[in-house]
Amino acid sequence: MDESTDLFNLSDSAVDCDPTSLSDNITSSMLNYTLCLNTSEYNNPTVPSPTIYHLDPQYYSLPYTIIGTIFQGIILIVGVLGNIMVVIVVFKSRGMKTPTNCYLVSLSIADLLVLMASVPNEIIAYYVLGDKWIWGSVGCALFIFFQYFGINASSLSITAFTVERYIAICHPMKAQKICTVHRAKRIIMGVWLFALLYCGPWLFLTKTQKIYYKGHEDVETCIFSTSRKFYKGYYMADMIIFYVFPLIMSCILYGLIARILFHNEMSKSSSSGNKSRNGDHNYGTTEFKKSSSNDASRVQVSHGSDYMFQLIHS
Repeated sequence: MDESTDLFNLSDSAVDCDPTSLSDNITSSMLNYTLCLNTSEYNNPTVPSPTIYHLDPQYYSLPYTIIGTIFQGIILIVGVLGNIMVVIVVFKSRGMKTPTNCYLVSLSIADLLVLMASVPNEIIAYYVLGDKWIWGSVGCALFIFFQYFGINASSLSITAFTVERYIAICHPMKAQKICTVHRAKRIIMGVWLFALLYCGPWLFLTKTQKIYYKGHEDVETCIFSTSRKFYKGYYMADMIIFYVFPLIMSCILYGLIARILFHNEMSKSSSSGNKSRNGDHNYGTTEFKKSSSNDASRVQVSHGSDYMFQLIHS
């Protein structure tokens, strides 16, 4: 029997695919390995499909939906209209274009951004299924980005406004050169640019994922795209830069402002007290002079009348 007949017979026979059964003959071992790959067990392996859990459909209760819609609708309408009016009034009135109002406009725009990026989705969530996301993957990235962008820009705008108020009240001579509209606009541009660069990664840190509800198909939710450990450092940096640091700075600066105002009030009250005491003293001196002059006049009149009486009788 030639070599080809042996190979044919070997392929028709049962092949032991156990790796421990491979012989020391390299040709025979490679042949067994090739035959094992061509068998149905190895060529089409049976991989268990992941178990898909179908959740029960969940909706908010009707009273909760009504109350939440009313309150959040009021917040949305009042917040949007109020912030838009602030921006319009400052831009339309020439006398309102001050450094302080520039920071207020920046704060209004940041608040408006947060309102539009968060509150409408919260209202929609009352009426959709569970955690369903209706804006797709692009909307997931943009809405999360604009929420953090607006919040961080708002925090930095408040901090810049606090520093400007401290300089204007505690150092009024320096404020004439430092606290200008041109400088305020440059600071605001820097604030928004820093917030934009810092929040930029949020455009890539979210994704949509399918969730399965009983009786519903093609339902997606908006989630974070990386592990929780990565976000822990990001959140800590967020808290320190945009919350802890501005809070400490604001407390210190407003404490200094309060001290300056308190001392000024005390000095004003003491000076007014001195003036009133001086006024009372002057008034008493004047009255004393008036009474003395009146007494002298009476004495002179009395002596004159006595002298005339003596002349008549003499």
